[in-house]
Formats: sequence, structure tokens, C-alpha cells
Amino acid sequence: MTDGPHAEFMLDHAPWTEIEGLQARCAHAIDAAARLAGPIREGAAVILFANDDVVRGLNARFRGKDRPTNVLSFPAPQSEGYPGDVALAYETCAREAQGRAIAMIDHAAHLAVHGFLHLNGFDHEEEEDAQVMERLETEALSAVGIADPYAD
Repeated sequence: MTDGPHAEFMLDHAPWTEIEGLQARCAHAIDAAARLAGPIREGAAVILFANDDVVRGLNARFRGKDRPTNVLSFPAPQSEGYPGDVALAYETCAREAQGRAIAMIDHAAHLAVHGFLHLNGFDHEEEEDAQVMERLETEALSAVGIADPYAD
């Protein structure tokens, strides 16, 4: 496991700055995920808190999907010395949090952890892999007092 912070944060959309404690909450959740995930990549992931337009552009450019999404992960090549970048879309995240009646800060922390795990080789393409990833997310979030995001 790497020493030091596991994430650096960039707030590129003003409404994110209005969420008191956002960066600390996400940092604690990511640190918990790093402890649980076993060996992780060296360096700090960059977490970008952006808007739907920015994430839509990234999604179109890199995934061929011209629409916003809640979170995107971009693993860096091993030679770069850091895990990669994660981008969260404010408006999409806000709609999802409101629709599920959960706090925006908790939803953002979940998505930051989800993206961080992707940067460290976890995915959810196969059912077994999805179960592992969801368990890690749930345990990391629980460690910082956030309810299971997959509970009905």
C-alpha cells in the first residue's frame, strides 16, 4: 500500500464547493478502500468534481457515449507513477442522490471510491468481479459511517 494521501481533489464546478466536508469525506472513504483493497498503485489518484457538460465531453471523447454519466475513471499507464483520474458529474450525481433520498456527500464518496477501485484494477463486468467490488465499496463506506449503497 502507498503511504500518504491516496487522492487529490480538484473542484471545477462551484456547486461542489458548497458541500461542506466533501473532500475530507471522500478522502476518508478512499483511504478505507485502499486499506481493504490490498496492494494498490503508488501515488494519489486525481478526483475531479466537474459538471455534466465536462463529463459528457469526456464520455463522448473516450467512450463514444455522448451523454453525461455519474463517474468516469481513467487509469494511468503504469509508467506515470499514479493510479489515474476520476471525474464526477455534479448534476447527474445530484439527481441520483435526490432520487435515492441520500445525502449528496455520501453519494459522491461512494462514486469516488468506485472510481478509485477501477483505477486499481477492479471492475464489475463479470458477476463475481462485481460482487468483490461492491463488497469493497460497502465495507469502505461503512468504515466511515455511510450506509450500504446497494441495499434496497
